[in-house]
Amino acid sequence: MDWSVMEFEKRVVYFAGAGPGDPELITVKVLRLIESADVILYAGSLVNPEILTHARPGAILLSTARMDLPSQILQMERAVEADQIIARLHTGDPSIYGSISEQIRELDARGIRWKIIPGVSAVNAAAAALGIEYTLPESCQSLVLTRLSGKTPMPESESLRSFAKHRCSLCLFLSTAMIGRVVEELTTAGYTADTEIAVIYRASWPDEWVIRGTLRTIEAQLAEAEITHQALIVVSPALAGTAGTDSHLYGTYQQPAASREGIAVVTLSLDAVALGAKIAAALPESTLFVPEKFADRTDLPVGKANFFGDGIRNMLQEAFRRFDSLICIMASGIVIRELAPVLKNKHSDPAVLVLDNNGESVVSLLSGHLGGANRLAEKVAAITGGSAIITTASDTQAIYPLDVLAAEQNWRVLTPGRMTGMLGALVNREPVVCLTDFPLEEDSDLRRLPWQILSGRENPPQPCPNLVVITDRIVPDDIKDKYAPLILCPRSLTVGVGFNRGTSAEEIEAGCRQTLLNNGLLFEALDCVATIPEKAEEDGFQAFVSRWKLRSQVVSHDEIRRIENVPTPSVYTQELFGIAGVAEPCALVASGRKALLVPKVKYTNVTVAVARKEMTL
Repeated sequence: MDWSVMEFEKRVVYFAGAGPGDPELITVKVLRLIESADVILYAGSLVNPEILTHARPGAILLSTARMDLPSQILQMERAVEADQIIARLHTGDPSIYGSISEQIRELDARGIRWKIIPGVSAVNAAAAALGIEYTLPESCQSLVLTRLSGKTPMPESESLRSFAKHRCSLCLFLSTAMIGRVVEELTTAGYTADTEIAVIYRASWPDEWVIRGTLRTIEAQLAEAEITHQALIVVSPALAGTAGTDSHLYGTYQQPAASREGIAVVTLSLDAVALGAKIAAALPESTLFVPEKFADRTDLPVGKANFFGDGIRNMLQEAFRRFDSLICIMASGIVIRELAPVLKNKHSDPAVLVLDNNGESVVSLLSGHLGGANRLAEKVAAITGGSAIITTASDTQAIYPLDVLAAEQNWRVLTPGRMTGMLGALVNREPVVCLTDFPLEEDSDLRRLPWQILSGRENPPQPCPNLVVITDRIVPDDIKDKYAPLILCPRSLTVGVGFNRGTSAEEIEAGCRQTLLNNGLLFEALDCVATIPEKAEEDGFQAFVSRWKLRSQVVSHDEIRRIENVPTPSVYTQELFGIAGVAEPCALVASGRKALLVPKVKYTNVTVAVARKEMTL
């Protein structure tokens, strides 16, 4: 086709995608439409004004930002009557949340012809900004574009939690202002607080802003950034990296990404090398990195020194990717500038220390709490004879950091958006009440926090602006609505499961979820799933355990026979396996308890029993 002579028809309304924002991300066809149109109706500030500079002289430009539907249709009618070419520019691609169906309905009623020209969606621009592929072989092969219900309701069958159960890539439009509900829906669907999530503000615009976090942190991050609109939310396995199976196109298998391990001691100057050698010699798990120009030194620890010559930026970023901790003996400005492009968040970044060449100041620079930089700073200061410089408020006030405690104990944080505020309340000595369903040891870290501890069966005092609930039970809605508590969920529950051959992971999960729900227990509190050897190798069982990163325990027939009184013995299992049951005795053995929390519940193909392991905090 000869593009130069291609023409647009008069008296036709062209619905066209003006792309996500970058004026170069429009198609050749849309560009030609803009150059040809007599009248252009565009979506206000959502369309980059640079795109409109391609309009021909004399073209009528009309922003629809403050125009209702009848006003827009009236302008289109007038343009048709004037025998003009009409462009209706929508952001991204008009077929995705473009609200063109209402306009088309009105045009059809008036006998006005229309056509659609596709565009580049913000979904594509967001993937480019994140540097990801939404569809990873074996990990994720589907992409769902959706939104939360707001002024425009959503069909019940299209709730976010229902889509989230598929664990595919999710892109949420028009939902940033409701990020708390997004987190709640995803958490209800079983996503953990450490699930990675990203928000892309004004994708492809000059002021594009990518915020990466987790379900635990994203609400606070967006509140701090004051982002409530013009942003896309992405939840996808791809955010965790590209490790996995190669596509059919390339036919080979990738090596999984190396997990972080050990300590990198990175030096830059001659004095730094001497100090680095001393630190590396004292830390068995460390590796010393030395510039190539100092390779002839004889005082380096044997077998510990690695030499680099391709620049400090590459060295630091590679160490950031490979190691749990970085000890950088150089100016802090160098470390900050070179690591800035690879920083993600405090929940995933390694610990980073910065030292002067004499080791007098050992600065905890990054991931002080969760990454362990504060503890490592104190350890290194003891080696160098210097001082550990720690600036996190909870440490300077000798307050045990609650987020670190939860991470160390492997608790689930069910309301991650409340963590930052609660940490602030503790640091600022505001009144905080902790309700816990679990007994505390005398030397429990929880007793070191400046708060009032009450039994989970007690009512919070009035008033109670800051409430922490530590429980494995479902918190009533009236408590959540009244106090907006930080809810921490220890992994205290064990389920025993029996199931028919070939039962899927989804059916096993559904049985466990329903049993826990019916008894007021949190699925997030599930720690261990136990069954007998004949069931343990079933694909459904293995997939369920793997999906939720649960402990699994195989209970032998002899262990079951040693249980004196199985609560609800089964004639069927006695005849088939010579044991009194599966679900109940497996729950008892795996939990180490003599009594069940929930006797067995039978479903079509699954039987579930629940026990709570004995635990103190």
